[in-house]
Amino acid sequence: MGNTTGWLVLGLFFITGILFLSRHGWQLIAGYNMASEEKKAQYDLDRLYVANGIGMLVLGALILLSLLFSDHWSLMGNILFVATILLTIVGIIIINGTWCVKK
Repeated sequence: MGNTTGWLVLGLFFITGILFLSRHGWQLIAGYNMASEEKKAQYDLDRLYVANGIGMLVLGALILLSLLFSDHWSLMGNILFVATILLTIVGIIIINGTWCVKK
């Protein structure tokens, strides 16, 4: 990822994370914006904001680490970075489907 592109992506992740944590941007939560009212009623919107906001900030922090230190990483370091990104995304999806669902 080029430096300029990397910094733009980093900014988007941090802005999105802050937007979610400030309880805005429900339109950006995948699937929620197009769901029926019955489906939306199954989810706690505040928990969705927190889960996705923290997730975006964690992904932004990982991208920041990549921008700052990836020149010094070995192949194994790059593989671990990609694995960490994927595990974070899977974690966000699991939390959205469990913790964010109303009981």
